[in-house]
Amino acid sequence: MVDPNRHVRKKRLRDLSYKIHKVQLRMHNKKAKRDIPRLQAELNSLNRAYDETMRGNIQRMPNKPDVPKLCPVCNGRLGKGYHICKPGPWKR
Repeated sequence: MVDPNRHVRKKRLRDLSYKIHKVQLRMHNKKAKRDIPRLQAELNSLNRAYDETMRGNIQRMPNKPDVPKLCPVCNGRLGKGYHICKPGPWKR
């Protein structure tokens, strides 16, 4: 079965890998010597989030059934396509 949240997972992985890359670049900066422990902690948390997302441990969205759309005239259910109101018992 295909994962319904696949697109959410892919976007989250893309965003996390972008953040990881930015932190790694900041760590290589010569002026970042004093911030290395903070950047290392940030990098570790980002890597942990990336691994959890890769394993698929993100919360799934609850499945809610769609509310059926009703015609205001005949109170019949509207589906896809063209709708013609059929006369009800009150119109005769």
